Amino acid sequence: MIKQLLGKRNVYFDHNATTHIAPPVRSVMNRVLKTYWGNPSSGYAKGKMSAQIIEKAREQVASAIGAHSHEVYFASCATESNNALLKTVSNHFYPDKNKIISTPIEHPSVMNTLEYLKTKGIDVQYCPIDSSGRVILDKLDAMIDDKTSLVCCMLANNEIGTIQDVKKIAAMARAKGALVFSDCVQALGKIPINVKDLDVDYATFSAHKLYGPKGIGAWYARISCPLEPYIHGGHQEEGMRAGTESIHNIAGFGEACKHVNKLVTFSMQNESLKRTFLNELKAIKSDIIINSPMDNCLTNTINLTFPGIGSGELMKMLDFHGIAVSAGSACSTSSNKPSHVLKAIGLSDEAAQESIRISFGTATKPKHIKYTLKVLKQYIEDDKL
Repeated sequence: MIKQLLGKRNVYFDHNATTHIAPPVRSVMNRVLKTYWGNPSSGYAKGKMSAQIIEKAREQVASAIGAHSHEVYFASCATESNNALLKTVSNHFYPDKNKIISTPIEHPSVMNTLEYLKTKGIDVQYCPIDSSGRVILDKLDAMIDDKTSLVCCMLANNEIGTIQDVKKIAAMARAKGALVFSDCVQALGKIPINVKDLDVDYATFSAHKLYGPKGIGAWYARISCPLEPYIHGGHQEEGMRAGTESIHNIAGFGEACKHVNKLVTFSMQNESLKRTFLNELKAIKSDIIINSPMDNCLTNTINLTFPGIGSGELMKMLDFHGIAVSAGSACSTSSNKPSHVLKAIGLSDEAAQESIRISFGTATKPKHIKYTLKVLKQYIEDDKL
């Protein structure tokens, strides 16, 4: 193991896993926790004030995604939202339209839900993708038929950053009578999103990916599309999800969404940092493989294979120097299996297990890039890799 460099820094390069809570969001949450603690379902003034906080946040989320407020529903996270939509929509159309088409690089909360639905008689098929992780559109078009209830495709991939042409995918699906669902979790705050322009019927979002709190997510459902309750009990969320609302988390989500345009602008500025990092890294170790596409990719996301270096070993070394990176989706970190995303774009098991993901955020500075490159250079040169 190489010696720890002097001046160890705290460098966080895992913003696709989660982000810190932004100060304005924390401020709003603290105010709500202190003042608006009444039950939103109660009929007296204190409860009604809490209900108003929730509706204000709903409008803020809707504004950030180009939807109407009555098309936005809150849940505990995007995983819950993905489960709710996939299970209830597939159930609504079963057995007449029992086919769902998706991609092999979806988030685990989608992939594992689809695998569960197979056990319930749903015909789940995965459309081929190319080496950049993009859906092969003519293959998808050929797969959609009159038994297809739903086409499911994430807008931006969490591991390699690939941005899909969801608008074109939606047009294909709509032409054949299928609905469209898109996991937009990694995209919100990084690229502009308008669900009406994308023409999707359902979409999911999460607050903690855009400097909001954990424990709160949302889904969008076009007003004309089927939707069924999945947590039964009270009348909350128009009867779709019973349970007393987490008012402070919802308010925090709304406040985070107020700053989405600023976040998108900031994210675009990451492009130069990304190119600098890749160019200088290639100069240090020329055989490094870049798994993220260079165009139509999130500007903050880089997935790299370091031939001959296991991802676990590399992450441990970087963590020793105060640099946090990941090997892929945070929801799959405890698994020893190679990333299903990297396997799907053609990497071998060995290459997939020699890969790491670096994802920048609002606090990323050139000095963080410089320091990380210095650490990597020393490690590679000392180990003669």
